[in-house]
Amino acid sequence: MEHSFDFVILLDIYGELLSNGQREALDMKYNADLSLAETAEEIGGVSRQSVHYSIKNGERRLLELEEKLGFAKRLRTLSAKLDMAAGLLGEVGADYSSDKRFDEINDILSEVKRGL
Repeated sequence: MEHSFDFVILLDIYGELLSNGQREALDMKYNADLSLAETAEEIGGVSRQSVHYSIKNGERRLLELEEKLGFAKRLRTLSAKLDMAAGLLGEVGADYSSDKRFDEINDILSEVKRGL
């Protein structure tokens, strides 16, 4: 997974556990794609160095939380298993294409995956 995409996921999962400044700076970096200067200007009254410090400390905290709690890893694992189950269902379903239960199971798997 791409590094910045990892932090977007971690921010979604653990963002509320960060300080307001860390969360805001990380949100502007990863979700709004703003530079340090743009983020400092948007926040107002802070330097680029202060924004950089908030981002680095926020990233470190997100990684610590993931290491301790592992929610993002579990999310990736569940998503991969759902993909495998859908693939197997597609293979088996080809032999039983008239059985509507396979379509229902596939719909349920898709709905669960969207909910992750």
